[in-house]
Amino acid sequence: MTPRCIILDFDGTFTDVEREAVPFVAAFRAEVTDLLGREIDGAWEEAATEIARHPGRYGWVHDGRIVAPAWADPYILSTTIAQRIFDGAGILRDPKTRAAVTSTLYHLAYEHTQAAFRPGAREVLEAIAASGIPAYVVTNARTDAVARKLGVLGPSGIERLAIVGDAQKFVVGEPKAADPRFSAIAAERSIEGLERPVYPRRGRYFEALARIMAETGATPAEVLVCGDIYELDLALPIELGMSVQLVTGGSTPAHEIRAIEALGARGGHAGDLRAILARMG
Repeated sequence: MTPRCIILDFDGTFTDVEREAVPFVAAFRAEVTDLLGREIDGAWEEAATEIARHPGRYGWVHDGRIVAPAWADPYILSTTIAQRIFDGAGILRDPKTRAAVTSTLYHLAYEHTQAAFRPGAREVLEAIAASGIPAYVVTNARTDAVARKLGVLGPSGIERLAIVGDAQKFVVGEPKAADPRFSAIAAERSIEGLERPVYPRRGRYFEALARIMAETGATPAEVLVCGDIYELDLALPIELGMSVQLVTGGSTPAHEIRAIEALGARGGHAGDLRAILARMG
């Protein structure tokens, strides 16, 4: 079925996250070093080693819950490592203070990222823009940062893609206004092969999705959502009944692929971005 609306993640989905994040990691480590007032090389490597030993156990903690896997991309891995260092140093114990400080460090470091894209990114974005299907880029990054990177790529028709930045897909909680579609979502889900629960009730993300459906008139069944991180990008859309495309990479775990395959026709996965075009009918 041809979707009436396409929702795209950005970082890691259309970008080559390993290449683009190299200067981010360096800047983020320098910021954490400055915050602590001492060298952190040993602590950083120790935390990274522990996470690598038990990848299913660790992740980006927000408001007391793991909201994304540590190994998903260098941005989340850096955040997870920093949180372990903060725990070891006994600082930023208040969750709200830690979240605010970590977010500030993240956005400061993000300004150092390079514009590096996956093969086929320009081709696929141009085809989506030319299709006439309403398309939105919904991302945790700031709108201006995404617009700057897309400007470097320079796909024709890009003005027809709306950018919804600062989507806060990591926030587990209620939307500002009650909605029966959201109320029906389970508080947590188990995925075979993952030793911790997944939390799909992401109120800020839901608000973005609900606004897009209201603007386009699309029902959940008529929406295709594409992203590279199951928990951040796809878990909530799956619960809402949307179709999803997992854009895979070297760090995509087998349990995420199995979860997508269990959706049948609603789910798809591929490392090639052009697979998105096949889902458009």
